[in-house]
Amino acid sequence: MKPYKAILFDLCGTVMQYRIDRIPMIEIQGEHIQSTSPLLYACFREFDRGKISYETFHNIFIETSEALSLEKKKSGREISSHDRFTLFLKKLDTDLGPRHSEVHRLLKDIHLERVAKCLELLPRHHGLLQTWKTLYPMGLITNFDDTQTVYKVLERDQIALFFKTTVISAEIGLRKPRKEIFLAACEKMNTTPAETLFVGDNWEEDILGAKGVGMSTAWINPDRHPRPEGQVQTDFDLSDLSELQRIL
Repeated sequence: MKPYKAILFDLCGTVMQYRIDRIPMIEIQGEHIQSTSPLLYACFREFDRGKISYETFHNIFIETSEALSLEKKKSGREISSHDRFTLFLKKLDTDLGPRHSEVHRLLKDIHLERVAKCLELLPRHHGLLQTWKTLYPMGLITNFDDTQTVYKVLERDQIALFFKTTVISAEIGLRKPRKEIFLAACEKMNTTPAETLFVGDNWEEDILGAKGVGMSTAWINPDRHPRPEGQVQTDFDLSDLSELQRIL
């Protein structure tokens, strides 16, 4: 087995699970979707006094989110949650007067607090990480649009100290699969890509991104999706994070 000097992990879908069922389910325009928009609107209408309907509020929230997602994917740059809600309120085009900044902060915080609740660390993952940190220096690379939320979640679940470094896209302004974010993590870990194993669940962002800088990769692939043809291939296929134990 190839010796590794360090192990880097993705956060969402790898170290932690994302519990989408903790996002409110709503029915709007004949469709059932999950969104934080009803939580946000409950706060917003206290300031707006109902001038903007929930349907309009929700539609603009979704339009803003989708447009920013496309821009992030196209450019590889992160757009912070702060900027997301700045743009959202601009598109709502409502006069909140001197309380504009307060509303902006409240909406952002409500949204991020619910997203944080969706991130769940399985007890067995905690045990695995606790064991592995005695074997290798470990780090995290995550695409996340708010730095403090990531650190709060890591502290909440008592794993912050397991990682020598945590590289967050909101902090450096770039997202996986951009090579710069992987190289930044290696520099902070004092290792080279060739000496590093990256573990992630997203083929394009994690596997192709890590392979693009010369890392070995382990793909968390519980549904056993086929490896895309004509692309670089992952070194290891895992159905669960626990299977990393046989590699380490």
